[in-house]
Amino acid sequence: MIRFTHLDRCLNLAPGEVFSLPREQGFRDTATADLLGLIGEIEAGRPWREAVRARYATARPWLHRIITEPARTAFFDQVLPADPGLTLDIGAGWGQVCRELAARRTVVALEPVAERLAFIRAAARQDGVAGRLACIGADYFEVRFETRFNTICAIGVLEWVGAFQTLADPQERQRAFLRKVRAELAPGGCLVLGIENRLGLKYLLGAPDDHTGVPHISVLPAPRARARWKERTQGDLACFTYSQAELALMLEESGFDDVGFFAAFPDYKLPEKIVPLHDGGAGLDAWLAQEAPPADHNGHDGSALDPGLLRSLALRYRALGAAGAAHPFVPSFFVVAR
Repeated sequence: MIRFTHLDRCLNLAPGEVFSLPREQGFRDTATADLLGLIGEIEAGRPWREAVRARYATARPWLHRIITEPARTAFFDQVLPADPGLTLDIGAGWGQVCRELAARRTVVALEPVAERLAFIRAAARQDGVAGRLACIGADYFEVRFETRFNTICAIGVLEWVGAFQTLADPQERQRAFLRKVRAELAPGGCLVLGIENRLGLKYLLGAPDDHTGVPHISVLPAPRARARWKERTQGDLACFTYSQAELALMLEESGFDDVGFFAAFPDYKLPEKIVPLHDGGAGLDAWLAQEAPPADHNGHDGSALDPGLLRSLALRYRALGAAGAAHPFVPSFFVVAR
């Protein structure tokens, strides 16, 4: 039984059950009507992978890959313990992580967008894992868990924590998120993060930021990035990524004292190569000095990068590897923090 409080209401939720309050705000990569139509097909009996393929494989190939490719959970096979402890998946999205993990352990999927949560549940029923998947439709900050988790997953979540809200400064909200996660882990439990590197080489060379779609802003230190974004859009920058050193410090200040970084190529979304960085990057440097990393892409929409930029990336990664200096410039991180 999962025990939690939502807006001062005490609740118990068993695996297979759902608690949800509809929300208008939240990250969406698909129009609500389109996703509801997809869910209707699945609930009518069409296999969910077939329905997703028919709707998106040609029209939106990047989204199709994000939803369906098994690489999305490749990292978990490397780092999760064999003991199937209770897992919380924050910002569960299309359910790529929570459904796979529910095949082996009890998982709580927390997703604030109602139609996304409905997709997760429909696909989980077809996959035969709905009985090990409890679903909560709410903002993580609205929920206080009394139950503690062996693992908490935040894949592509931390950078968005400050968006879709006006209650707090986005970066302060990111720090509050990490403190809350730390408090809701069981003793010995771990947080698993997936996030882009602010100083990723492709961003320094001019590739668009994955969140804004705009180059040459998010790579800047936060105060300058905020000012540049304000000049460009007259709005406030809400999404922030961090270098390895910045993220390590944030985690330490949030109460984590054992933090391991892994480089993900071409990114954490669909990783083809995952390299641990706990050796100071020596293994990464040795690999890059001998081999070219997997071809990168525009992380905003999955489109191909300019061939000249790809050649420049390959040459510079090899030079950085040979110099023993590649790890600060990897494109994405996976992080395990205890």
